[in-house]
Amino acid sequence: MKIAIIDKKDIVLKIENNSIKFETQTIPFKLMDMLILNHRATLHTNDILKLTKENISILLVGYTNDNFSIINSANTKNADLKLQQYNSLKNRLIFAKDFLTQKFITHKEHLKSLEIEVDITKQLKQIEDAKSIDEMMGVEGSFAREYFHHFFSKFPRELHKNKRSKQPPLDPVNALLSYWYSLYYNIITVKLLSYGFEPSMGYLHTPFRTHNALSSDILELFRSTINQAVLSVFDAKMLTMEDFSKKGGVYLKYDGRKKVWSVFVELVQVLQPKLNEVIAKLKKDIADETL
Repeated sequence: MKIAIIDKKDIVLKIENNSIKFETQTIPFKLMDMLILNHRATLHTNDILKLTKENISILLVGYTNDNFSIINSANTKNADLKLQQYNSLKNRLIFAKDFLTQKFITHKEHLKSLEIEVDITKQLKQIEDAKSIDEMMGVEGSFAREYFHHFFSKFPRELHKNKRSKQPPLDPVNALLSYWYSLYYNIITVKLLSYGFEPSMGYLHTPFRTHNALSSDILELFRSTINQAVLSVFDAKMLTMEDFSKKGGVYLKYDGRKKVWSVFVELVQVLQPKLNEVIAKLKKDIADETL
């Protein structure tokens, strides 16, 4: 996925000659599948239609990094795939076990790369024998606590509270984790829509209100790689405590955001082949009546 990021406040964008123009810069349509845009940028509604007509999705990033909106073409794609996806829910437990097994394996491998050995034999057997999603999520919760205990030990103590916190994040490490998880969750959502999936209908995660459960299912397979990227950012001292605000939670400031956009874009490019592979496999599996 080709991503263009315009994270500038109070900027006016214009569409001319199949390109986005702002200030002295020009980005041709052919160089992007998605435009990530600051919530204070101005783009005429007619120009939004020009972008979506070219199947370019727009992701709006809010002030506190926990509010996102996707603007996408209204054209429905691949109704047959959606029907197959709904029908595949009869095999929900099988799909959920596959997602969770892969998550455990990738997280074990990540800890091993940090010279931390964990044995997941017991957890994998518990997943295999599980009779319900709730039972599996209990196993996942226990493993996640163990994983993050080891993971946070690799950061300076002043950057974290030694546990995962989400809504809101309570320290700089959790702030960047949540921000990048949310960004990639939305990128996955756009990718699923482009294939014709229904992102809200998941297997491991239960659909709830505005939650795109399938996007969350797939995100589980990429969290450990995102975690490593976050660790690399802090190891390289690209961000400091001054890059985060504390108001109802801890959030990455606008200027801090700009410091790490290039790292996130590179991460997206690295993950793209695997994301394509995961979605292609899922499409094949839900069409497989022998599951």
